[in-house]
Amino acid sequence: MNILLISPYFEPAVGGVETHLSDLVKYLASKKHIVFVRAYKALGSKFRGKTNEDSQYLKIHRMWWPDFNLVFKLERFAFLRTIYIGFGLFIDCFLFLLNHSKEIDVVQVHGFIAALWSLPLAKIFKKRYVVNTHVGFKFEEASLMTKMVSYVLESSDAVLVLTKNAKDALVEIGVNPSKIIIYHYWVDQDIFKPQMSAKKKLGWGDRFTVLFVGRLVEVKGIRTILKLASKLSNITFVIVGSGPLTDLVKTASEKIKNIRFLGKVNNKDLPIYYCASDVLLIPSRIIKQEYEEGIPRVMIEALSCGLPVITTPSGGIPDVFNEKIGSMEDDNYIEIKKSIQKFVLDRKLLKRKSESCREFALANFGIKNAQIIEQSLFS
Repeated sequence: MNILLISPYFEPAVGGVETHLSDLVKYLASKKHIVFVRAYKALGSKFRGKTNEDSQYLKIHRMWWPDFNLVFKLERFAFLRTIYIGFGLFIDCFLFLLNHSKEIDVVQVHGFIAALWSLPLAKIFKKRYVVNTHVGFKFEEASLMTKMVSYVLESSDAVLVLTKNAKDALVEIGVNPSKIIIYHYWVDQDIFKPQMSAKKKLGWGDRFTVLFVGRLVEVKGIRTILKLASKLSNITFVIVGSGPLTDLVKTASEKIKNIRFLGKVNNKDLPIYYCASDVLLIPSRIIKQEYEEGIPRVMIEALSCGLPVITTPSGGIPDVFNEKIGSMEDDNYIEIKKSIQKFVLDRKLLKRKSESCREFALANFGIKNAQIIEQSLFS
C-alpha cells in the first residue's frame, strides 16, 4: 500500500506527536508499505531538518514555511493559526498529488487543521481519507468550530482517537460512531524498560527525584514545577524539554539549587532518566480551550520504565489512569505537593506502584496499537 501521510509536525520537531509519527512511519515501512510524508521543516525549532530524506519505503519531504515561533504566538488566534498551519500543506500536497496521484492509495492526515485543509484534496483525487487525532475535544454547542469538525470528520472514511472520551465527544456532535477507532500511542518496550543502578550511572546520589519531560509551555504547568522546587528543597527536580519558557526555567535553575535543567534530550536517551527518577510529574493545567491533551507519550515511556506518575486529570489521562500506577491530583499546587511528599515518606507505597507500572504499560501500550492504525488504512 502507498500512503500519503500529511502532518504539520514531524521530526526533528520535539514532542509526543512527532515521536509517535516517527514510530508510526517506521512500523509502516517495516510492513513494506511505501509512506510519502509531507510536512513542514520543524516549526518553533532551531534545527528544522533536511528538506528530503528517501529510503526504500519511506519518502520524507519537509517544505520551508515561515517560522518566527508563530506556531506558539498564534495559539490564541484560532482562525489565523488555522491558515498559518494549513495553507502551506494544502498547496504542497495539491502539487504532489497532481504528479503522483496514481501512486497513492490512501491519505492519512494528522491533526484537525491538516484534516480541514486536506479533505478537498481527498475528494478531488478520490482517495480513501483517514484522520488521526492527537487531542481530546471540548465542543461548544452550535459553534462554527464544532460544525467544521463535525463536517470534516463525518466526511472521512475513518477517524482515530486516543480515548473513549474523545470518541464520545465526536459522536455527540454527529460523527458516525462506526467510523471512530480508539488507539493508544506505543513505545518500544525493549528500549523503554527498567534499568538497574540508573541513579548511580548518572551520579545523582540517593535524593528523591521528580522528573518532568515535555514542552516548556504554560499549559504544561511549568510554573507549578518551579514553585514546588522552591518549597521542597530536599527533593531534586529534573526538567527535560525546550520551548517558549526555556529562559524562565534556565533562570530558575540558577537561583533554585535543587532544579536540574537538562534542556532538550533525544528520545532514545530518555530511558536512563526515567529509571533514575522516583516519579514523573505531569502537572498540566486544566484550562478552557477547544482541545485538550490526549495521553502524553512521556507517561507511556515512564510507565514502561517502571516509573510511577503524579498527574492532573488533563485530557485523556483519566481514561487510562489506574491508582496502581501513581496518583492523580487536581490542578492545584497544594494537592500536588502533598502527593509528592506522600511518596517521599512512604517508599514502600512508591515501590508497590513502581512494580505495577511496567505490567500496566505492556498491557495497554504495545505494538498492537500500530496494528490498529495499519488496519484503518485499508478499505
